[in-house]
Amino acid sequence: MNNSINATTEKSLTELVFRATLHQFPSPEDLAKPIQDATTISDYLQQIQANVAIARDCHTTTKTKQTTYANRKCHPDLKYKVEDKAYLETKDSRLSVKQKERSTKFYSHYVGPFEIYKSQPETSNYMLKLLLKCQIHPKVYAHDLKPAYDNDLTLFPGCVAP
Repeated sequence: MNNSINATTEKSLTELVFRATLHQFPSPEDLAKPIQDATTISDYLQQIQANVAIARDCHTTTKTKQTTYANRKCHPDLKYKVEDKAYLETKDSRLSVKQKERSTKFYSHYVGPFEIYKSQPETSNYMLKLLLKCQIHPKVYAHDLKPAYDNDLTLFPGCVAP
């Protein structure tokens, strides 16, 4: 229990909280009085428990708000099948280029499309048929993939997919 007096307020912490000094044992003058006004340790402990409950409620509220804000941008993973085509995100290779102090201004964000030859949707992992010159591990996570769609020849008659 901290009953040291603050130099600015000239009161102890318990005097600020309870507006009275805290007595562990009642003084003989307090025992002589029929009604006790002295703040006891049990009152102090009850106040601490109330403050802890308030802090827990505030923590729970903050945690709920943070979860709500985080889940706004969270989307379920797309499910890919074998022989589907997908583009691979280049964020990791962009980082390695930046570490060499080069600009990634004109570096594409996705490469591909690559064919998926093994699918594990329960773990969101997929194996891609990559080119031999690619020095990337073929097993990638679903967040690193973007679905590739075939061109609609009625809308774009002259375009042929690479």
